[in-house]
Amino acid sequence: MRKLAVLVLAGLVLVTAGVTFAAAPDLNDQTDCNTNHQKCREYTLNLDSPWYKVAVLLTACDIAFGKCMLGI
Repeated sequence: MRKLAVLVLAGLVLVTAGVTFAAAPDLNDQTDCNTNHQKCREYTLNLDSPWYKVAVLLTACDIAFGKCMLGI
């Protein structure tokens, strides 16, 4: 059972690496992603909203930054 678990985990690592490297040529320019992320955070932090709404919007900024960097 341990060997099966190790093989499954190794397969997941290889598939993840393959998908990540396959998306590499479509990467966006890092400066554009950083600029957009900084503007999103500044806008969110300047909102006059409850803390939980700001936390959700900051998380959305981080997810958008990750998608931009991966070219998704």
